[in-house]
Amino acid sequence: MDDFDGETSKRNPVFCALVNAPLDLDRDDLGHPAHPGLWERLVGDRRPVDQRGLHCPDCRAARGARAWMYVFERQGLRIAAHHNPHRRPSGGSDVFEAYRDRYVRAAESAGHTAEVGVVDANGRRRTDVLVTGAGGQRYGFEPQLSYLSAAAARSRDAAARADGITAVWHTVDPRSPLIDAVHWTRTDDLPAAAVRAERDLLVRGGVRALTLELCDRMPAPCPTRRQGSCGRRHARWGPRPRQFDDLVRDIAAGSCVPLTVRAGRGVHRFWSSVEDREAFLDSGGTLTSADEASAGAVDRAPAPHRSTASGPRPHLRRDTRCVVDRAERAERWHRRFAALPARDSGEAIWFPEPAAAPARIPRPEIAPVRREVCSAGHGPACGRGARLYPGGWFCEEHRPGAARA
Repeated sequence: MDDFDGETSKRNPVFCALVNAPLDLDRDDLGHPAHPGLWERLVGDRRPVDQRGLHCPDCRAARGARAWMYVFERQGLRIAAHHNPHRRPSGGSDVFEAYRDRYVRAAESAGHTAEVGVVDANGRRRTDVLVTGAGGQRYGFEPQLSYLSAAAARSRDAAARADGITAVWHTVDPRSPLIDAVHWTRTDDLPAAAVRAERDLLVRGGVRALTLELCDRMPAPCPTRRQGSCGRRHARWGPRPRQFDDLVRDIAAGSCVPLTVRAGRGVHRFWSSVEDREAFLDSGGTLTSADEASAGAVDRAPAPHRSTASGPRPHLRRDTRCVVDRAERAERWHRRFAALPARDSGEAIWFPEPAAAPARIPRPEIAPVRREVCSAGHGPACGRGARLYPGGWFCEEHRPGAARA
């Protein structure tokens, strides 16, 4: 007998048809050592929920009907939740699947490999669409259609970066908190049919192009002095709408890269071409590292996964009600978005710090004035003996009023 025998999980019970027995979510092997890697298989199963073989035994005993379930992990705790087929009546789930399908089509059309719903070795992190691009670089495309806090987005982005994956976050709301918290892109809020259609899908936010503008030719005052002009060039990162499929292919090919820049007190994260990044660096601009940009941001890191060697998991009392009103949750997400100001304003980012000073015309050297020495001439001074005139010391040849040959 081990530490788990005789104990009952306080979380939702779940029956698995694959092993034809209930699962113990408090054990690493789910109580079935004969099926290694069972948890990873269940988490990575991307089939429709009613085809995964997980259902609630309590609902089956009480009502005689199967209530389908799905499993996931949050902050190191394994959870089984009931599936409501009527959740999110706006069709958000269909839109999510449509974006994933379009990511795969765009990447594979350029010869890159794409995988859907990839779970890491520990089963703690899942990538919606993992694309292996040029040079073996991996990119995780993450369509985020529901509310996600900036802290949660940064935490998940850092976890992907630690595994060697460059995350590409996507939203359809200009008020999403993940904007500028991670490297992001944005399209309009469209139905699933429009996303799946073989037509142009415009990326309206999250991609920028560099322009080095001469201060003298700018219609607005100098961003450094706040008035007049300084004669220097200033960096301007303006929005650059891109076609969705082209952007996916460029990112996978490495020709479109993530940039993190600091302008004033704000940190901006966006995507740009390699040529614009090099031009920005050559003009005197500086980029901000991910660690420096995240300094001061307190993110709650997920709790580490505990094994049976360190003792049993703590039992947390959770509500075991079978009916979960997910439509109400979607409405709460909508209200939280509606209360936020627009973060993607579509305006250009100016850098008050001058990027690079233009070449200045060298001025001729002016010889010093010496007593009783002629200082006339357009280069070296004459140097002959001189008398003092109202205009300075001049010799007889260069004195004021003398005739010139």
